[in-house]
Amino acid sequence: MLRTTAIRFVILSIASMSVFGVTQTVSGQIAPLVTSAIAQQPDPLSQTSNVNVLLESTSRMGGLTYVPGRWGEFHLSIENTGDSSEELLCTSYFDSEKLSAIQYGRRVWLPAHSRLTVTHPVLIPEAENFADGAGIVQTRVIDDSQGGEVLLKSRDGRLGQERTLPISMTDRHTGIIVGWEATDEVPQEVVDLVVACRVYQGLNNRVTYLPSQFLPADETSLGYLDHLVLAEDRIVEDLAAMSAVRRWVHSGGRLWVMLDRTGPAVLERLLGDEFQGAVIGDAELTSVRVDDPFSTIAVDGVAKEAVEFEEPVVMSRLNSLGLKVWNTVNGWPSALTRSYGEGRILVTTLGARGWIKTAPPIPEDAENKPTEDMRSEFVPISPMEDVAPFIFARRDAIPLPTEAMESIAQEFISYEVPSGLLILGSMFAFLILLAITGTGLWWWGRLEHFGWCGSLLAVVFGGLFLWIGFTNRHGTSETIATVQMTQSIAGTDDVRTRGAVAIYRAEGSQEEIGTSFGGIVVPDAIEAGGPTIRMVTTDLGAFRWQDRPQPSGLGTYEFVTSRATADRLEASATVDIQGVSGSCGEGLSTGEDVLLVTRRGRMGVQMAAGGSFTASADSVLGPDQFLDVRFVDDVHDRRQRILQQMFSNRDWQISLDEPRLLLWVNNWENGFQFGEGLERQGDNLVIAPLRFKEPQAGTKVVIPSPLLDYFTRQPPDGSPASGFWDDGNQEWQERSSPSTTWLGVQIPKAFLPLEAQHAQIEISVSGLMGKIEVLGVNDGNILSLEEVPDPVGTFSVEIDDPEALRVDENGEILLGLSAGVLPDAEVSRANSAGNSWRVHSLSIQITGVKTDSTEEKIVE
Repeated sequence: MLRTTAIRFVILSIASMSVFGVTQTVSGQIAPLVTSAIAQQPDPLSQTSNVNVLLESTSRMGGLTYVPGRWGEFHLSIENTGDSSEELLCTSYFDSEKLSAIQYGRRVWLPAHSRLTVTHPVLIPEAENFADGAGIVQTRVIDDSQGGEVLLKSRDGRLGQERTLPISMTDRHTGIIVGWEATDEVPQEVVDLVVACRVYQGLNNRVTYLPSQFLPADETSLGYLDHLVLAEDRIVEDLAAMSAVRRWVHSGGRLWVMLDRTGPAVLERLLGDEFQGAVIGDAELTSVRVDDPFSTIAVDGVAKEAVEFEEPVVMSRLNSLGLKVWNTVNGWPSALTRSYGEGRILVTTLGARGWIKTAPPIPEDAENKPTEDMRSEFVPISPMEDVAPFIFARRDAIPLPTEAMESIAQEFISYEVPSGLLILGSMFAFLILLAITGTGLWWWGRLEHFGWCGSLLAVVFGGLFLWIGFTNRHGTSETIATVQMTQSIAGTDDVRTRGAVAIYRAEGSQEEIGTSFGGIVVPDAIEAGGPTIRMVTTDLGAFRWQDRPQPSGLGTYEFVTSRATADRLEASATVDIQGVSGSCGEGLSTGEDVLLVTRRGRMGVQMAAGGSFTASADSVLGPDQFLDVRFVDDVHDRRQRILQQMFSNRDWQISLDEPRLLLWVNNWENGFQFGEGLERQGDNLVIAPLRFKEPQAGTKVVIPSPLLDYFTRQPPDGSPASGFWDDGNQEWQERSSPSTTWLGVQIPKAFLPLEAQHAQIEISVSGLMGKIEVLGVNDGNILSLEEVPDPVGTFSVEIDDPEALRVDENGEILLGLSAGVLPDAEVSRANSAGNSWRVHSLSIQITGVKTDSTEEKIVE
């Protein structure tokens, strides 16, 4: 009997220890949540007011667009019919058990007898929450001026408003900004062109109109759009909307500017100092022929068939630098494009009617007739078919995913959970000691003392577990770690920041999360039936999350924000015989591990006090190098992993068509508040544009390989361009037979005119190539400059013939590369698929003298 009692006591002791430990751990987390849930219960009282609220679901141009998983904005119309002013909170939420826990609101002040139209951001839930393609939204007016929340009824007794909003499941959405006056209409030819391009790209024929008097004032509210069309100029006078569009494009949006309708002021305001061009005038054309410009395949361009119009088509004659010309009309550019950060811009100067033609009739016996939403009365002409994918294709992947930044942010926090081995080992030690105690007492005939001895051991080990838990919970200081990427928008004062925050709090916090700098920070997902939280917007760029306690332990948040800086984040530089030297503003002067990057390579940069920097010609990094450091510690290891992931994104690397500085700044302020008393950790990667200045005439210069771009060019003998370099995909192609490619090596405009004296070419190859030959041109004759038999791996070629390195009127040096020529005995074996060869990389460094120039200039 005594032994049975002892065994029962052992079991109860172990159970009590487990329950005691779990209770101590869980109670610290449950108590604040219970308190918060009680505090968040709405005041059951309500009263009648003179305020009416209306959530708008349509505009004068049709329904508003809401896209699952994207940010958009709610449009509220609020009227105060009373004799006194009111300060109120308007809040909206999707009416379902799962979605009603998260609300979005706007705090407003209304004078007596006034009507106010306001907007605020909202994150539309994912598509699985809208099985029928619609969502019911409840809107309420709350008076919280007395400390509690009182729901206000309208004069007719309604407690807020219920509205059904259509949720768009369309793949990729296109918006058109139109005039806000009641008499303003969208030109039908503009709609016809946009719809024709969407249908051609396999999208439906639906477009979204933005006719409100006040356009979205932040890029978050444009997040539901993939493409935006500007066909009128009212945005020129709306500085907030212009900034929003600029930041939206830079973050990955696709913008189409119809210059014949907007005028050049739109590009001037949008691109800032980046825009280098002018509209010479407008022309009215009754005969339109959209030609392809000259290219490596067609030196004189490709003339297309002319189309006659009874009503003239307007064309703006634009003279612009820095834009790629896709087509011309009468020698003037008619379609131009450029990359802009992570986004793209298309500029058309020819009126919309010049880009479309009537769609052919659909045969009655056609098997696969298009559905109603896939029909268009018009189709794009051939040149527009070529350029439309530039705008209407899917967005490129972001260079650094949020998940990667969250993972690295967590590495800054030395928070550890007690290992399972420690817990199990302690429990095993308790059982061993308990067994030894029981055995000893039984041996000595004192088993009646086992009860208090076992209890004492349970208390001791219970205290041990409490100590382990307390040490691990409170041994780490409360920390906020931020990993973010900040990009300066060239030609403007705007910067965009995107990143992740990891916060460790031992006991959590009731402090609200918010910002007054603009942007969005998203807390963890809200579970069904959980406590209600509310994102309240108080002003443009200012909001806070109410009733959202920060969790105990480790919490992560993602954020995006944009703002204008007083000190523009950009750098300027020039070249000399040592390499690159330049300076940057105060905002960049504290940067560490600085790199100069283009799509052709990376250079290590040495930053000095005051913001001056240098990059020697021999500091070019290899393909697998991402930092110019000798010893790698934890900080450099994290930075290398971030850069490696970014440069593994080929689309992002190809977009680096202009030089940029990459540097790490630790004290960058993103504007979000998470409370006081947190130790700050983290890292911030800043990407800033680099502008090159012209060296003085007579200066001997070395132009490092990352600054020299190259493109496929037509061979000197006039034959069609071919070869093994692909301009479109920016990659070398694999070959199994002899091939020759001609390249135009582009000297940056800031360094022209230039007398090139020496070239160093580094080539990396693989496969059975036989030999590789570098070719040049002198007086129209093709010269063999260097021949390397049986090349393997990476090798260098030196060229010292100034005549073969002559820079033409376009600022290019023409060089050829011939490879794959084998001895006769090996030709048949080499032509088999298993014996292919490939050039993996090519870099060129030019040494020369800057010759006289008529004027000083700065060119990006």
